[in-house]
Formats: sequence, C-alpha cells, structure tokens
Amino acid sequence: MRRFALAFLCVGALSGGFASILIRLCRYPAPAVASLRMLLAGLLLLPFSLGALRRAWRERGPGGFLRLLAPGLLLSAHFQCWVLGLRHTSVANATFLMCLTPVFFALAQRFGARKPLPAYTIASLGLAAAGAGWLLLQGGGRLGRLGDLLVLAAGLLYVGYLLAARRVAGDLPHLAFAQTIYFWGGLSGLPVALLAGGLPEGALGDTVSLAALAGLVLFPTLIGHTSVNFGVRHLSPLTVSFFSLAEPVVATAAALLLLGEPLAPLDLPAYGLFLAATLLYLLHSARRPEG
Repeated sequence: MRRFALAFLCVGALSGGFASILIRLCRYPAPAVASLRMLLAGLLLLPFSLGALRRAWRERGPGGFLRLLAPGLLLSAHFQCWVLGLRHTSVANATFLMCLTPVFFALAQRFGARKPLPAYTIASLGLAAAGAGWLLLQGGGRLGRLGDLLVLAAGLLYVGYLLAARRVAGDLPHLAFAQTIYFWGGLSGLPVALLAGGLPEGALGDTVSLAALAGLVLFPTLIGHTSVNFGVRHLSPLTVSFFSLAEPVVATAAALLLLGEPLAPLDLPAYGLFLAATLLYLLHSARRPEG
C-alpha cells in the first residue's frame, strides 16, 4: 500500500501543479472559487460513497461523524486563504511560503510529537528552504503584504488539515472520507463566498471561468488532494508534504506550455533544490518505518 500511496502522490503532484494556472484563468471571486471547487468535488463523489457514509453514521454516531468534519473545515479555510492570497502577492512569494510546508511539519514532529529528526530529514529540509529562499530573492526578497500573510496562513492550515485527517480517518473507506472533507468543507465556505458577493452576473456565460473551475475540481482537487488524503493514511504527514515541492516545477512547465509564459532561467536552481530535497528524503525514508 505504501508503494501505491507514493505513486498516487506523484500523480497528485502533477495534477496539483496546474492549480495556480487554473485559479488565474477562473475570473470568479476567490471565496466562490475556493468553496465551489470543494463542494462540486464532494457532490461528484457522493454516489460512490453514500453506502459507506451511512455505515459510518450508524457505527460512529453523530459525535464520531462530526469529528470527520474537522479536516474539511481546515481544508476549506486553507483554500480560502490560498486563493485570495495568490491574487494579492507575487508568485515568487507564494511559492516561497508554501514550500516551507515541510519545515512546518518537521517542527510539529519535533516539538509537538517530540520525535527526533534524522540527519537526512534535516538535510532535505535545508535544501527545500534554500530553494524557497532563492525564489524569494529572485522575486525581490520582500514580504509583508496581505497576500503573503494569507499564503502563510494557508500553509499553516494545510499542516493542521493533514494532521487532523490522519487522526480522525480511522477505517472509513477512502472515497467516503474524501467526500466528507470536500462536501462539508465546501459547504462551510459558502457563507464566506456569499458575503463576498457570490458569483457575478453572467457567471454561467463565462465559459473560460467555467472550464477553469471544472479543471480545478477534476485535477487539483479530485486527483491532487485526494492523493494527499490517501497518502496521509499510509505515510507520515512529513513525507506527504515533500510532494508539494514538485508543484511549482509543474506549474512553471505548464505555464510555459499552455500560457506561453517565458521560463525564468534564474528560477531553475530553486527547482533543482526542490527535487533534490524530495528525492533525498524519499530515498532515505524508504529504509525506515513510517511514523
């Protein structure tokens, strides 16, 4: 199952790399995008998970079932902060902050769970931080905008989401667990979307935004985040977080191929460091049991 989880995460990282492009193409308000991508994903999974959800309700009771909603609420808040933050800061700053996610997990493991960090983990985190810092310097080296704070909050919420998902999943079938996260998370974000004005008039006639939203639902959400939900049930959250380092590499390649955006040669060292960090960690952690 570990090998399947790793393979699924590889596919998920490829899908997740398209998220930033699709968010930019979707012209709907950020809160609506964040809520709808989850809600629609949850509705699509409902026919495949209804039986398992009924059994979970009977076996766990209302209190036990409500615990399953916690990861969805955290993921909803993560998406709200991420989508809004991405529109109010530079790509370099957003990438820098989100690529620190493995560092946040390592700190949680070291000081929260009181687990020591092996030397290879520290080396991998150093490579990831160096790559993130390089991108920040290339982007001007300045933080402090509202968008930066929102992206930082998104990263911290992502940490909480994965830790909560690992804690409450239990033996619930995976599709039912993912459906619960997406549907209730998306539903909880609807009030934010409505307070922000909802969808603009004529939104259904904006075919580009509709297509981008559909792409967000199918690829970064149903494939990308579903692989993360699956991975965290069979691997450590720190291991899962290292796959996020591949997403900016995929996003840059996709922007070049799909949008014709020029490649920034000075960004390449950072991407090399991200890939080196991921490979170093995965190759060494394969020899150790997951925690």
